[in-house]
Amino acid sequence: MRRELGIWLLLCAAGAGLPLLAAGRVWTSVTYGAAAPVELAGGDLAPAVQPLALASLAAVVALFATKGVWRRIVGGVLALCGAGIALLSWQGVAGSAARELAARRNPVGAATQDVTAIAHTAWPYLAAAGGALLIAGGVLAVLRATGWAGMSGRYDRPGSAAGPRDDKSLWEAIDRGDDPTEER
Repeated sequence: MRRELGIWLLLCAAGAGLPLLAAGRVWTSVTYGAAAPVELAGGDLAPAVQPLALASLAAVVALFATKGVWRRIVGGVLALCGAGIALLSWQGVAGSAARELAARRNPVGAATQDVTAIAHTAWPYLAAAGGALLIAGGVLAVLRATGWAGMSGRYDRPGSAAGPRDDKSLWEAIDRGDDPTEER
């Protein structure tokens, strides 16, 4: 189980790291005539990719802090974040989105000349691959995470039966060395 958990952790770290890295890189260049190309970064074309990647990292940490059915819920959230990243990455390289954003960035070039070239880099595809890794990690967490090790319960308050809360019992608790003000 430990090995499986370690592989899952690496899978999710890579799945969240790729979109985080790709979001700041140039995804598309749009050229109008002989003018310099308008370069569009991943954060411009798909601004929600980076927050979704950060949310997936938070979900990875949350998985260790939860138990039982909550782990499955966190795994589902992780898979949804991955699906959002993959979908937004594919939409970010759509020709129409790049054309519209480039026209807003260079309105003079867009008004006077036609688009002569649209070039895509590998970054949006790497971001989508990261989303696919997160989907796989989320599904794996839903299926297997209840058996994985989690945070220790060493410092959790031990369960105790709630007794009567009258004045006499409070004084007796103090005499025993217990703190009667703690919630039971």
